[in-house]
Amino acid sequence: MRTVVTTDMEQDDLASLIRYLLYTNELDTVGIVYTSSRFHWAGDGAGTTFFLPGREYGTPQTSWRWTGVRTIQDQVLPAYAKVVKNLQDHDRNYPSPERLASLIAVGNIAFEGEMASDTPGSDLIRDLLLDDDSRPLYLQAWGGTNTIARALRSIEERYSGTAEWTAVRAAVSAKAVILASGFQDETYAGYIAPHWPRIRVTDLSGGYATWGYNCDDGRGNTRGDLFGGAWLRRNIQIGPLGSLYRSWLDGQAMAGDPLDVFGDPEAAAGGWCKPLAPYDFLSEGDNVVFNPLLDTGLRNPDDPTLGGWGGQAVQVSTEPNLWRLVPVDSTTRWATAAQYDFAARMRWTLAPHGSGAYPPRVRILGGSGTVAPGGSVVLKSEVTGRRVALRWWQYREEGTFPGPVTLSARSDDRVTVTIPAEARPGQTVSIILEGTADGRHPLTRYDRVILNIG
Repeated sequence: MRTVVTTDMEQDDLASLIRYLLYTNELDTVGIVYTSSRFHWAGDGAGTTFFLPGREYGTPQTSWRWTGVRTIQDQVLPAYAKVVKNLQDHDRNYPSPERLASLIAVGNIAFEGEMASDTPGSDLIRDLLLDDDSRPLYLQAWGGTNTIARALRSIEERYSGTAEWTAVRAAVSAKAVILASGFQDETYAGYIAPHWPRIRVTDLSGGYATWGYNCDDGRGNTRGDLFGGAWLRRNIQIGPLGSLYRSWLDGQAMAGDPLDVFGDPEAAAGGWCKPLAPYDFLSEGDNVVFNPLLDTGLRNPDDPTLGGWGGQAVQVSTEPNLWRLVPVDSTTRWATAAQYDFAARMRWTLAPHGSGAYPPRVRILGGSGTVAPGGSVVLKSEVTGRRVALRWWQYREEGTFPGPVTLSARSDDRVTVTIPAEARPGQTVSIILEGTADGRHPLTRYDRVILNIG
């Protein structure tokens, strides 16, 4: 998957970036771009003030909570450089620190929603959208969409009114896919939607209930042991890279952000998000935009209606082509598997191949063609890995047949699926095969089959 990360680099972006780097062996990262948002902007350096109502500030400001454009280069990549040899021993597809550094560019950062001028970051995105690579380009918006919008406006300014414009606009609209961690400025509504209505845009902020700020009104950590401080300290905040990960009351803070009080017990007590216990999960709000791209066996970002670690989306409108994540369970049901996977990969940073856990591979055999109402089909499994426990289940939200089917397991490696007689031709049923390898970090992979009723 070819992808660009755009980020306003607040503390939860930093935590998400630590996780993201551990999956760069699976993703073709072609850009990492600093951008602004409603929460973080640099100012123009000339003392110009900026104000929009309904923001965190009540008076015009010259900048707001800006953390700079060096965090990734000066903190994250040096830590990654200390562990990359171990990671590459596990998988040679991990990029070098030098490769990642070459992808970093500064986008439109002056003010919230600023897209008046081209920047190195917008130029990078523009050129990728216009290059000869026909693969989709997944544009991750961890902050505002303004740098992405500037890239699109540059294309419009170059080609609008020319004989090439219709073809260029269609090609870019087919190539670009925007995955937004909410809309953190007004450039989607104000520019992208009206000028580029055929670009598929997914608002994934519905996943915040799983990955967003963990502050449940004094009830403590309600997200389970794998989001608790003891587990995170033991499994995530380890080694040079893991030590940068952010959690509650961890003593860390992002330079330039006076509202990043989450690491300090006294300051955090007066903040908007009441603190949990030390090292409890804080936030990785931007996981929501790259989880759909991870290869777990369920990945199919071309079809947002199919679920997986990134959740499941529904189309809000066709013009503009806007999608939105369905309620919380579409991401929460995968959180345990995602946390164990993160922990296993963090262990990879500490030691070379042979000392860590690896996910199994599972595949469903059978299920092609159609199944009549009242009929049945036998599905078999093909499994690679040691001590893999299998589970078959119906993913009812994915299928169009609204009721349950009967799953009769002859053994762990095969199941008979019986379709109820009341099913109607044209409906579908989704069956998931889930394989979990035994171990300290039980890792899970999947396969799916969509049964057509006919």
